[in-house]
Amino acid sequence: MLLKGQGLTIERPLRTTGTLVGAGASSIALVLALALVLRASGWPVSFTQFLGYLGAGMLVLLALLFAFWSYGCFTLRYILDRAGLTIVWGPLKHFIAIDRIQGFVHGRGEHRPRVSGLSWRGYHVGRGYVDEFGRVLFFSTHRAPEELVYVQTGDTTYALSPEDPARFVAEAQRFRQAGAAPVTAGERTSPSAVQRNIFASHPISADRVAQLLALAAIIANIALWGFVFAIYPNLNNQIQIEFPPIGDVTTLEPRSEIFKIPLTATAILFTNLLAALLFQWRERAAANLLLSGGIFFQAVFWIAAFVAYSNA
Repeated sequence: MLLKGQGLTIERPLRTTGTLVGAGASSIALVLALALVLRASGWPVSFTQFLGYLGAGMLVLLALLFAFWSYGCFTLRYILDRAGLTIVWGPLKHFIAIDRIQGFVHGRGEHRPRVSGLSWRGYHVGRGYVDEFGRVLFFSTHRAPEELVYVQTGDTTYALSPEDPARFVAEAQRFRQAGAAPVTAGERTSPSAVQRNIFASHPISADRVAQLLALAAIIANIALWGFVFAIYPNLNNQIQIEFPPIGDVTTLEPRSEIFKIPLTATAILFTNLLAALLFQWRERAAANLLLSGGIFFQAVFWIAAFVAYSNA
């Protein structure tokens, strides 16, 4: 589909196949997750049940990942104007200035494109290799090499799949010629760049330390849940879960109360992660301190779980 306006052309590639494949994979993962939850809910409380719930959680994450990729496919489009070419994919906008474009080449079978990034039938995004051009960056939904148009710049070649390649190249050439004229006030004169929306541009996406701290806290919390599920069958019906111990009075609780330990740890972890994400915009050190605190609190609740187990 090609939409034309005054000084602007929007080309939307064929996206039905790629979007449906991704949406189908996402739906299958969700159905499997639901089936696993229903199956595991009938098992006795044990480490096996924990593994069932963990597997369901992983399937939900996989479903969300495929849903995000499908969203990227559905939103894929190419915008041409006098300033250049903008490739829109999900939360990203990849702008190529018109003066950096050196030429366009129609795809041919002998090019033999190979994509090493995200790739399934009707959807290809990421780095790849083409015999004639070497390394290529793909933003395409092609199903045959002839559906591609290669956009060459000084340092990168892009593989696109407009619905009508010949018409797309003609429009691009027209804008290249127009781009040689002086740009009037109000039109873009930006250099080539990658723009992200507010979520994709969050500072934590480039902060490896914060990512590792958050991952460590999450793994510690998941492992805590696994430990509690694993020891549950060996607990007495009445246990002492008070931590830290207060005075000489011992309060006994049903053993199911031990799940308050990982549940509270999860609530604190969620609060720490949310606060860290908010602080990351302004103060990286404060965000990392909060994430480190998240790891500390998980360790505290690990101790609480060990104390409850030893007193059982």
